[in-house]
Formats: sequence, C-alpha cells, structure tokens
Amino acid sequence: MSELIEPKLTIELAHQCVKCSACRQVCPTYSVVKEERSSPRGRLALAEAVVDGILPLTEEVAAQWNQCAMCRRCEWICPNEVEYKEIMFRARSMAKEKSKKDYFKTVVFKGLGMMGNPLTKIGMKFAPTLMEAYGKLAGKEVPEYNAVYIDVGIPKYAKLMPKPSAKPFGLRGKEVKAEKSKGRLLFFTGCMIDAFQGKVGESVLKLMEKAGYDVVVPKDIRCCGAPHLYSGEIDAFNKLMKHNKNEIDKYKFDYIVVACPTCGGALKEEYKYPVKDFAEILREEGFLVFKGNGEKVSFHFPCHSYTAMKTDPNVFRDVIKSVKDTQYVEGEEAMMCCGFAGYFSVANYEVASELQKRKIEDLRKTQATYVLSDCPGCVLNLADGMYKHGHHKEVKVMHLAEYLAERLLEEEKNEGKS
Repeated sequence: MSELIEPKLTIELAHQCVKCSACRQVCPTYSVVKEERSSPRGRLALAEAVVDGILPLTEEVAAQWNQCAMCRRCEWICPNEVEYKEIMFRARSMAKEKSKKDYFKTVVFKGLGMMGNPLTKIGMKFAPTLMEAYGKLAGKEVPEYNAVYIDVGIPKYAKLMPKPSAKPFGLRGKEVKAEKSKGRLLFFTGCMIDAFQGKVGESVLKLMEKAGYDVVVPKDIRCCGAPHLYSGEIDAFNKLMKHNKNEIDKYKFDYIVVACPTCGGALKEEYKYPVKDFAEILREEGFLVFKGNGEKVSFHFPCHSYTAMKTDPNVFRDVIKSVKDTQYVEGEEAMMCCGFAGYFSVANYEVASELQKRKIEDLRKTQATYVLSDCPGCVLNLADGMYKHGHHKEVKVMHLAEYLAERLLEEEKNEGKS
C-alpha cells in the first residue's frame, strides 16, 4: 500500500541541485524565455533560497515556479539525479497562497477530480449535442478531426476540442478475454480517453486481446491525480489516489496497462503499481501484423513517456517500423515538449504557443501525412496546432493505439514466430 504524499519541502530536497546547468539544454520554457529564472536550475535556486530563509516567498517567485511545464526533461538529463518533480510540486504547494487566483483553473481541476462520478456521466451524455450545436452556430466545426474549435474571443482559451465520445465512460467495467491468455491486465483509461477518445480505449483493448491478454477496465476510477500533484494540489491528489487504489485493489492483474504516460507515471511512481505502456507489451509479444497504405508517418514522443514512465523511446520506433508499407520519418525535435502540459498551455499561453508552433514546423518538415503520439493530451495539442497553422487537411494526428488498431491484420502472424 502506497503512502500519502507529504507536502513539506525539506532542506535535503531543496539542496540537491549542484547548479551544473545541464538542464538548460533541454528545458522547453528556457528555450523560449532565455532567462535563468525560467530554467530548472533557476527555479531550484529560488526554492533553495526560500527554504533557507534567504528569499521571501513572493508572488514573483510563485510565478516562476508556475511557468514550468513539468515535462521533467531536466530529470531525464540531470547527471546528479535531482528529484525535480518532488521539489517543484512541493514548492508550488507552498506558493498557493501567493499565486494569483485562477478561477478557471479551479473549475478545471474540480472537474478532473469529479471525472467518472455519476454527475459527470450524466453531464457528458449531453456534451456531444451541445458541442455540435455550438459548432454549427459559430461555424467552427473541424470534420477532419471530428472536433469543434472553441473560441470565446480570448486567445489562451481558444482550443480545438474533440467531440465527446458517443458513450462517455463506456469502457468502465468492460472485460475482454484472449483466446489463449498469457496473463491479465488492468487498463487504466484516464480522463481524456474516458470522455473524448473512446476509440483509443477500444483500440487498446483490441490490441491487448490480440496480443494474448485478458483485460479488465475498473468500474469506478477517477482522474489519476497527476495534474493536481504537479500543480501542488497535494490534498486533492491524495484523495484521488486513495479512491483509485481502493477500486484498483478489487481486481487481480499482472500489470496495469496505459495509453497515457502521465497517468502511467503517477501509477508507477506514486501509487507503486507495476505499469506498462500498451506499446511495450506489443513489442514484447512481437507477433501482431500491421499493414499501412504507403503513408509517411512521424511520431511525437510524449515527455512523460521517457521521464515519468521511463519507457525506452525505441519501443515506439520499433512498433511503428513494424507496420508494413509505411515510411517512418522522425523530426529533429521529436522528443521536445509540444507545449501542452495540461493547464500549462492556458496559464502560460505565449510560451506554450511558441513551443506548439516549433513542434508543428518540425513535423511539417518530415512531410508526414500521419502524426502519431502516445499521449491523449499531446494528440489534442498537435491537432490543435495543425488546425491553427492551416495543416489539418493534409495531416492526420492520431493516437498510436488507434492507428495500429486500424491497420491490424488479424488473420496473419509473423513467419517464424513460435
């Protein structure tokens, strides 16, 4: 049983950084702002100074901590293995009283905390009709992505939003049985898949079943709580983790399987469960056959896939390259943050927009007609970027699971596989 997360930022944690500056090479916000205080080293120095009593905790200090995307690429490259996430979410927790009130953020986080409860299930049933009506009224429907461009006249809130699933939370309680079972997986769907990307969830179930696994989806899970934890909302995270663990522990399973690395990271690091990305399982099994149509494909590596979950990037490369009749082309900045990072893209609109623009430009250089990712949030942000920069008619952004499920040749098996 995992313990609840303690909010205190200790002196030992705050003093981990040796100020070598390696993190500045990979930090997305520093690459845009170009100021020391906007680098991981700078933010850690502020935390150290506040804990030591050298610097008062002010609104300006809180603003610097809140400008971080929490991609954790700094941890990925740090030679000293500084626990940046552990320091930063505690620093943000300390700074809540000094931060400017953001009522929209409060509503969003409250909504995430309620995802999957009876009230949201009822509300989501009406969401597709409301979004379709809005799209027709405002003339902002984007059929290429089955989405609506929401624009209330404030740039930072203008987003391309996928239409909610026909059956929101419809995967809850579902079980699939493999013909010859190799084991049992518990699929933690996550908020985006539950509410908006149901087809991605169905694809994961299909792929895992064909790979030889029984899969169960728990009935009463909530948001994993990672957005709350990363934002310093530690009490809210602890409540969600307690609820989810009580539900998950009702089931027997060998691994939790995910199609969202942010969820996977929280389940692995904080919940202490054995977790695998669905693509890891596909590569381990190595017998499913996929066939494309001669398309050129590129992939965006979600930051949390290799930072929080520590999934080898070659897992995704190998799986995509196994698809027959496709050409895989990787962008020069395939592993750079896309600028989404949940609420970061709203709270830090200018920085997030620049990161999104760079990512779209890099992907367009590959001339790929399909852009894939393993994170529902990244998929949403990349689709939003393609629309805003006028490429949505030429480029299809998809979750990797959905792309693979559509190209699965169920009747074939790789030759030579025993």
